[in-house]
Amino acid sequence: MVRHPPLDLRELQCVCAIALQGSIHGAARALNSKQSAVSRSLRLLEERVGIQLFRRTSSGTTPTPVGEAFLRQAEALLHDTNALYEYTRRCALGESGIVSIGIQSNVPPGRVSAFIEPYRILYPGISFIYRDVSKRDVISALFDGIVDLVIIALPLNESCAATLPLWSDRIVAVTPTNHPLASSVTTCWSDLREETFVFGNDDTGEDMSTLLKRKASIAGFLPTVCREEIISLRTIALVINGHGITLMPAGWLAFFPGTILEQVTVLEVRDGDGFSHLDYGIGWRDRNLSTVAHKILVFLGKQNLE
Repeated sequence: MVRHPPLDLRELQCVCAIALQGSIHGAARALNSKQSAVSRSLRLLEERVGIQLFRRTSSGTTPTPVGEAFLRQAEALLHDTNALYEYTRRCALGESGIVSIGIQSNVPPGRVSAFIEPYRILYPGISFIYRDVSKRDVISALFDGIVDLVIIALPLNESCAATLPLWSDRIVAVTPTNHPLASSVTTCWSDLREETFVFGNDDTGEDMSTLLKRKASIAGFLPTVCREEIISLRTIALVINGHGITLMPAGWLAFFPGTILEQVTVLEVRDGDGFSHLDYGIGWRDRNLSTVAHKILVFLGKQNLE
């Protein structure tokens, strides 16, 4: 059974106005109310709490010692109530609130904050909660309403979700320094038809394997792929030890020390008139989209056009 609170906010507002104005008449004028209504609110409140909160005199009203303590708590309660209302109103307008963002684990660190930080500075009342998980789990979190938005490698391949592209990362082939292609700075997919590709058993490995099969099909060959039970960042060690070559987003190269990069050759992979890319974007579901999340998408869409 839900119990009604013993105090009414209107009554608290009345007693605070009486204390501020120094009289019931002044409080009624300040509240744009009838004097009889303010007097009745005070009387009912004093009857409910069982103690006199004000001394009535011909010159006005003054709080009793207990009344002064009551007023301090009442003013704090009214302040918190107003703050709660204002916060909720700003949430409705998209100026305050909490946004949960799921990030696919293979998204390079730093890229998300580069897009979100300008918005956070523009609207400091908005807080962000991040969840870093696999592609499968981040999509589940989106459809279960656990996160509002997801940052993910495209395509999302979910008919009930929408996406907005944010950035692209060039795809590079990493070979040993003694590889026949190592004397070049670029290569093309058809040049890689005889290679063994080693990929990690994570989202990056899955994305690279999928991309390779698609590009190889266009180039007219079936690639040899070996998926290892390691994260994709470790595949570069297999390349150094002669187990094959690998593909990775160029953004990942920044996470390898110079001593490692000195032992491999990094080749840009040509794709028609340009180079191959892995696209990243933000995904959402319209049915779960809050006002705050919608404003973020509008902001990112404008940034993407500039």
